[in-house]
Amino acid sequence: MPKVTEEHKAAMRTRIQDAALTCFARKGFAGASMADIVKEAGLSAGAVYVYYASKADLMIDVARRVMGPRMAVLDAATSGGEVTAPAEVFVEIIDSLLIDNPFSPVMVQVWGESSYDMEFANFARGTFETLIAEFTDYLALYLQDQRGVDAETARARAAVLVPGLLAMIQGAVVQSTVFGEPSRVRVRAGIEAVLSSIEF
Repeated sequence: MPKVTEEHKAAMRTRIQDAALTCFARKGFAGASMADIVKEAGLSAGAVYVYYASKADLMIDVARRVMGPRMAVLDAATSGGEVTAPAEVFVEIIDSLLIDNPFSPVMVQVWGESSYDMEFANFARGTFETLIAEFTDYLALYLQDQRGVDAETARARAAVLVPGLLAMIQGAVVQSTVFGEPSRVRVRAGIEAVLSSIEF
């Protein structure tokens, strides 16, 4: 029997995730069945279950895929000669979630499932702690690089500010998902104004 390559496995996971994203966006997590996903992927049920034992496992992987690439914004913010200002970074992340990403409602569904499903709650909690750590590193570096704050004070200040800043991103995603495009425009403008007025 030919050996299944890692490239093939990755391609299959992507194919199944694409199908799941389409189904979750169309019907929601609760409304979409594994049968829907199997049909959308154009695969057999057995082929799908080789990679994902349950819809919850698949949803968690899809959520990672939706959120993961957005963190590249932080890498770009610290890779140049100067660390990019928070107002620009956070608005860019919001844009990447709400404009360039038609599946951001999947994140809202994960948060909803987390209110009563421990598997989702553990995933959401772990993801959030990772985000806090990465954003804290970024903001502390910005405070040192652009504001001349010493390292200890910069990290302490960043640790206080970051949870609130992330809450604004979460709020933007929720409002835009529930209330649509007009809300997205208002929320984006409001967050940009708030961030621009803060003396980091």
